[in-house]
Amino acid sequence: MMLGVLFALLTCTAVSAHIFSLKVHDDNRRVMDLGVYGIGHSGKLGLEVKSLSLADKSAERSNRGIGFTLDRVTTALKARQEKNYGKGEGADQGKCFIEDDVVAPKPDGLPGARTVFALEGRLADSSPRPLVDVVLDHDISAPGLYAIFFYNCKKFNNETVEVRHVPVSYDVRVTLYNTEPLTRTKDYLSYGKRYLPQVYGLFTGIFAVALVVWGKLVRDSSEHVHRIHHLMALLLVFKILSLFGECMRQYFISTTGVTSGWTYFYYSFLTLKGTTLFLVILLIGTGWSLVKPFLSERERKIMLAIVPLQVLLHVTLAAIEEMSEGDAAWTSWKALLLLLDMTCCMAILIPLIGSIKMVAETRGADGKVEEIMGRHKQFTTFYLLAMIYIYATRIFLPLIETMLPFSHTWVSPCLAEVAALAFYTSTGWRFRPSAKHIDDVTNTKGEDV
Repeated sequence: MMLGVLFALLTCTAVSAHIFSLKVHDDNRRVMDLGVYGIGHSGKLGLEVKSLSLADKSAERSNRGIGFTLDRVTTALKARQEKNYGKGEGADQGKCFIEDDVVAPKPDGLPGARTVFALEGRLADSSPRPLVDVVLDHDISAPGLYAIFFYNCKKFNNETVEVRHVPVSYDVRVTLYNTEPLTRTKDYLSYGKRYLPQVYGLFTGIFAVALVVWGKLVRDSSEHVHRIHHLMALLLVFKILSLFGECMRQYFISTTGVTSGWTYFYYSFLTLKGTTLFLVILLIGTGWSLVKPFLSERERKIMLAIVPLQVLLHVTLAAIEEMSEGDAAWTSWKALLLLLDMTCCMAILIPLIGSIKMVAETRGADGKVEEIMGRHKQFTTFYLLAMIYIYATRIFLPLIETMLPFSHTWVSPCLAEVAALAFYTSTGWRFRPSAKHIDDVTNTKGEDV
């Protein structure tokens, strides 16, 4: 039960691109969640529906509803709960989504709690012709977080509780944007994410400064530089490029509603950054500064497994990015993403645990008690830092985002970059090129092996 709640929280996301399309073919879901979107002062929703048709032509003459709704919700989790009830318990009881009081938005004195865009009157008759194109525009004047649903109540019967699932097909193009109150300009980012271009631009500059500082440390201590230090510099390069790609991606979403090709740039360098980060953590965790044949068999297998897992992980991320949340495969891809991510996170910590254990076991066998205690503290601290960073960015920050007001969801990505900067800085300082730091760790470790 708790795992289910955690998964629901971690998979609650806002619409990623704010002009997006969804193609549905013979889908018998009673309710489809197309995502959530925050409106600040005012905004607009546009729906372009094409080729709406039902697999059972007799159902088109039914007076039961079919169409879209725009619900104002308190959180993204609330929208997910509405969808799950509507397609589960509500459907089993023969209740139409828009007629069910359980998922009806509660009036709070503000307009726009629920807006229904009914399409049953637009369906063709029993001929095989589908619905002609329909364009629906709706001005949103009440600030809040809004969820878009598609509902299909054809063949529901509340009296006999008979439910016949009638598959539906349609294409829809959704346009959402905020309107600035003074300039009347359009901002396609959800209101809570309006500062993301500036956030990612700021951290691009901060990590660029960190790269310059790291380069100076490497240059000033060239006699103690190992290949791990060059790999750490490469990690910073990939981090900077991925941040720049995300900055440009969010900027183009804000101004045009689409990513304009920056998604490919971003995910390319995000993949390289993610793979390099995990390799750096793994190599530092084993105590070595470069990949050598005398790494243990288990460590080599873990390293060889992490690279394809990271590639698959980011391919999954890119696939989710290209989907609408209303896509039937979206939840499955999201579950796969969480599984791959946590598998990689746990795998890289195994060698680090082994290093801590081995150093602890040499305390009584080696006369250099103070030096061994220092190495043990070094590995233990790094292990704790890695654990905190992984759990903070993978679990706690996404949970925090679901609890934030809809107007401040940008805070969670900002905190994620703060956590990354703290982890990179701490790791770099502890294992900077110096005879007193990584040289002692790796060389003494090699003597023990």
